[in-house]
Formats: sequence, structure tokens, C-alpha cells
Amino acid sequence: MKRLRIGLLLDDTRSNKYVYDLALWASGRSDLGITHLILHPLRGGGPGAPAGESRPRRLRHLPARIAFAAIERFERRLLARHGEYADHWRVCDLALHVGEALEIRPIVSGSGYVYRFSDEDVARVRALELDLLICCGSGILRGDILRASRLGVLSLHHGDNRVNRGGPAGFWECYYRWPQTGFVIQRLTEELDGGDVLVRGAFGTRHHYLLNQAHLYMKSLAHLKALLEKAAQRGELPRFETEPAPYSNRLFRAPTLAQCFAYGGKLAARLARRAIARAVLPSERWSVSVLRAPWGRAAFWHSTPSVPPRGHYWADPFLATRGGRTFCFVEDYVFAEGKAHIAALEVVGTRLEPSGVALREPFHLSFPFLFEHAGALYMCPEAAASRQVRVYRCTDFPLNWELAATLMEYVSAADTMLFERNGRWWMLTSLEETRYGDHCADLHLFSSDSPLCTRWVPHPQNPLRVDSVGGRNAGLVIEGEHIYRMAQSQGFDRYGLALLAYEITEITESRYVERLVATIGPGFRKGLLGTHHLSSDGRITVIDHLSRRHPYPRPRGAVSRRAARECLARVERFDPEAILPAAARRTSE
Repeated sequence: MKRLRIGLLLDDTRSNKYVYDLALWASGRSDLGITHLILHPLRGGGPGAPAGESRPRRLRHLPARIAFAAIERFERRLLARHGEYADHWRVCDLALHVGEALEIRPIVSGSGYVYRFSDEDVARVRALELDLLICCGSGILRGDILRASRLGVLSLHHGDNRVNRGGPAGFWECYYRWPQTGFVIQRLTEELDGGDVLVRGAFGTRHHYLLNQAHLYMKSLAHLKALLEKAAQRGELPRFETEPAPYSNRLFRAPTLAQCFAYGGKLAARLARRAIARAVLPSERWSVSVLRAPWGRAAFWHSTPSVPPRGHYWADPFLATRGGRTFCFVEDYVFAEGKAHIAALEVVGTRLEPSGVALREPFHLSFPFLFEHAGALYMCPEAAASRQVRVYRCTDFPLNWELAATLMEYVSAADTMLFERNGRWWMLTSLEETRYGDHCADLHLFSSDSPLCTRWVPHPQNPLRVDSVGGRNAGLVIEGEHIYRMAQSQGFDRYGLALLAYEITEITESRYVERLVATIGPGFRKGLLGTHHLSSDGRITVIDHLSRRHPYPRPRGAVSRRAARECLARVERFDPEAILPAAARRTSE
């Protein structure tokens, strides 16, 4: 197999940690390699400062730039608390891993944004016989440079180009509290923002700008690596999107002074809310409700809630019936231990009565997915902490289980579901390919001859979804020929906001199709903050939900719940834009 030769288009050999990580990753591979740096430095000016911008205009924008720089300085300190993202701003020398460099000179447009190159420079790039170029520098590329390599020029755009175009990356999603922050990987064309989209995805928006940006950069980089792996295997790029993607929003730019002040107020309110929640408010706790009705006709306000023991929460319920007795298997999280085991709760009417520990390991367990095979009952719990996908066999229902097979090794997989259809066994799971533990977006499908097989074939459509709304499993309901995949919907800085029900309409070794049939929110009972799992056997339906409760008795002298709620309500009602002067608000518009 011929090695894929890649060149990076850059302003300088020094670049951010993410481009450096890409070069470091490629240097250790045999199927592809970054062989050249194509440098196009500007002389006598810098990118992002249009040539036609007048001095009065620059001075008018100076206060906003100063204010935004102050926001970034403050958020760098916040980011330093997140060890995994503490080096977000690190600058690295790519020459350490890519020895060959070619310098070409851009022909910059009057606006200062569009870069073209002379025929001589384009010919020099073509002479390198590269398979692919990746744009990692400044400028909007136009002209023959887009065709200077066999497969064209790729660009990673940090934003969903159907929702927002412009920048700064990750800021406006946080400013407007959008639930998702997207990205696209596209092959560039002459049309601005109209490239051939090869990969599109979205992750849950974090609570402040730089944290959101760092998370977006790292997660989208993992998908760029996966795309390059596919291109190396196939010798060509995957098919691009053909569906229309019109854009009706404005072009987003750096925030105005008024918007900087508004964002500062919003950030202060969010940080205050988090501090209050940690200091005086009850912890958020999951529990389970029972309803004697099939899920498709359920009215969840009729359901009966359970009350976990103090210091515990219950989540991820799954139902199983043996000998006329129905049990609900749940993630039983113990606050004092900082991890969970699997507990069995007997369903008695609409009550859940604890029966004991079904499965305990030295690592965290959750999502006890149940399935039957060859007359035996099996469980595939989420065991991401072990970096394995494990299956256990029930030896004495409901409390005795033994390890039957390890389906996958050295993977970080969450909420795995197994089922048989069309003579094949299928595995739906959320894989996390970075080291940051976010399993909420990337849904993968595998197939095998047996649920206990240790060799699973990845589906050609993988990942099926890169989407924090619908990308993580939340249960499986099989009704005859109908298969319903329950999925989580995440909110702005909120895990487990709501449930989505997708019907799997086609599943083969070459094609997977599902359609959304229902949305289930937490509004069926006062005080609920979210719901993220459902199970039903046709007679009984169980659903989990999130609320605020004390995991332990409140210590003497602690602030009362009523006072804490009133304080939190004042913080949540705070609107920094309302106190800005009218002139400043007009400026932001």
C-alpha cells in the first residue's frame, strides 16, 4: 500500500499544540506521513488586520479588543484548573517532526483575507507530488493552490457552517448558551464556506469560552486523524455531503465592547451559580420512576418515583423477568466511594425494592445492558474505566454473574448495546478516542457472528453520529420487527437533559438508517432537571431523572434549602445586557 504523503500549509514552523499533535501522531505511522511544511509567511504585516482598515476604525475597535484580551487572560487562569487543557495555548516547533520545508509567497487581496499564489509557487508545490494538503495557517485560499495536490486541500473549520460562520471559535456558542458547538472538515473550493464537507459533528457546549474552544479543538482533531486514516486505507477521500446546507445567520466577528461586558456578566453569573451549588445547594442526584404501561403510550406524570438510600443515586435502569419476578438493574452510585456498582431492584407494583448487589468490580460500572443468547441472560455494563467491553453471564438470577467474554480491549467505550438482527449480532457503542472522557457524541456500530465473539467488524459508516444530541445510547426497546434506540440529548453545560427515541429502519453490513420518532423531556414532574435513560418490556416502563437532593444529611448550621434556592434564582435571573447603557447596546447590534 502506497504511503499517503501530506503537506501542511502554515504561516510559520511554530504552530499551536494541536497541529503539533497531528504532526507527532503522523510521524509514528507507516500508512501516512506529513512530509513537508509549506510556509506562506506575510511580510510587513500580519493576518487578520485588513489592509484597508483606517486608523480611526482601528482606534474605535481598540477598547473591544482590550476587553476581549482581558476575558482571555482571565479564562486562561480558569483553564489552568483543567489539567487536560492547561497547555491549550502552547506553541510548538513543527520542524522537530517534519524536516522538509518549502516557502512560498502569498498574493494578498486588498481586504487582507484572500491568499493566492503565483504559477511558479504552485508549480513548486506540485513538484513535491503530495497526495493531500491541510490548511493550518491564515488566509482564505484561492486559485490553483487548491489543485496542487492529488486530493486537494483540507480545512478544519471550528464551527458548524450551517449554524455560525466566523469567530472566535467556541465563543458565540457559549455567549448564546447554545447546547452544541460544531465543526466541519471540508475540502476547499473556490466558494467561500462552500467547500465539500467530508465530516460534520457537534459536541456539548462547555460553560466558558476557552474551555469550550479547547474541547472543540481536541475532539475535532481526533476526527481529522480518523479521516486521514481512511484516506490512507482507501487511497481517496470519503464521499462528501450532497444535502443542501443554506446559511441564514449573520457572519460572526470578534465581540464588541458591549458584548464583552455582557459576556463577562454572564460568565460571572455562571461561576457564582457553580460556587453556590457546590457550597450550599443539595447535590444533583439521579433516581428511577416506574410506570405500568408500554413506553410508546406512557404518560410519565403517572409514574411512581423511587428514593435511593442516602449517599447513593440510581440511574440507567434495565428490566429483566425470570420466574414471574421482574427486576430492575441499575447503576448504584455511592458518593463516599466515588464509583458505582450494579444493583438489582425488584419491581413490586410500582415500587422498587432493593435486592442486593448484582455486580461489583474494582472500577466504576454503569449502564447494565441486558440481552439473551442461547437461553442464557447476559449483561454488558459500561466499564470504560477498565478500557474493555465486557460481557457477564447470569449464573443465579438476579445476583450472581460471571465474566463470560471480553469483546474489546484497549478502548474507552460507554453505554454499549448488543442485539441480533438479520442473522448478525450488532454492537452500538460510544467510543472516546481522546483522553478526555467525553462519550456523549461519537456513536459507532460493529457486527459479528456471536455476541461473545472477540472480533468485531467496524461498520463502513462509522462514526454513525458525531452529535451530542442523539449520539449516546440511552436504552434499547425491541417490539417485534421494530427496534428503538433511545439516545441522550445534552444541553448547554448539562449532561442528560432529555431523551430521544430513534427507530432503526435499516441495518446491514453496508448501511445504517434511523429516524427520530419521539422526544421525552423532564417536564413530567416538578423540579426535574433532566432524564437520560429508559427501558421497557411492553408491560412496565422505567425511566431515570435528575433532581437536586442532599446525598448526606445537611450539617448543623448549613444554609437552608430555601435560602440557597432564592440565592440561586437571583443569580440565574441576572441579565448583564439589561444594565448596559442604551448606547452600548446599540453598538453591539
